[in-house]
Amino acid sequence: MSQDAKYREIIKREIAKLKKPVKLKVFTCKEKPTSGSLIRECMDCNQFMALLRIYEENSNGMLTIEEFCIDENPEIAKTYDISRVPTILFIDEMGREIIRYLAAPQGGEIQPFIQAIFAFAGAPNYYEATIKQNLDRIQPSTIKVMITETCPYCPQVCTIVNNFAIASEGKIRTIVIDIVANPDIGQYYDAAGVPYTIINDQKTLVGMVGPNEILRALIGGNIRVQY
Repeated sequence: MSQDAKYREIIKREIAKLKKPVKLKVFTCKEKPTSGSLIRECMDCNQFMALLRIYEENSNGMLTIEEFCIDENPEIAKTYDISRVPTILFIDEMGREIIRYLAAPQGGEIQPFIQAIFAFAGAPNYYEATIKQNLDRIQPSTIKVMITETCPYCPQVCTIVNNFAIASEGKIRTIVIDIVANPDIGQYYDAAGVPYTIINDQKTLVGMVGPNEILRALIGGNIRVQY
């Protein structure tokens, strides 16, 4: 069995365990070829959507992928501040953006993505108690995590920050960025290695970091995460 086939089997097996409905918004685009008037779909977006359909089709109807082509839905794209595609959004029932993926949930990123879906659906969140205990001390924050598909440490950092965001009642937003697919972002932030975590475009955490370090960066002080 090829590596891709193994990953597909992991997706199918894990997403089938989803018991509550989740809806994700995905933004794609079409681009005009250099000649002719026909519009064709972006190749990256096609591959991206094919991957997401594996999640959707094996979720027993629990996961819904809402696709919006920004060429056809410019107002919706503007509403959600979509500046590049493909983009996945986790939007809560209050209309707040909780997680944004500028990365394909494949390879090592399968498990963090599925865990985010489950936590978003209301499954137990390992960090919920800690975040809620410190919620008053957390300012509205955006955590950007630069990753690559081959990074062995990125999935753990993504899992932590995604669960922080889901538990934060809208105070924390996570953006997961594949800097191979989005090299300009990596260059802008001078991300020499991954994972590369940036909080509110001010505090930078380089390499493998745990919940303690991320929580300290969010609220300051010598904070211990209680389990």
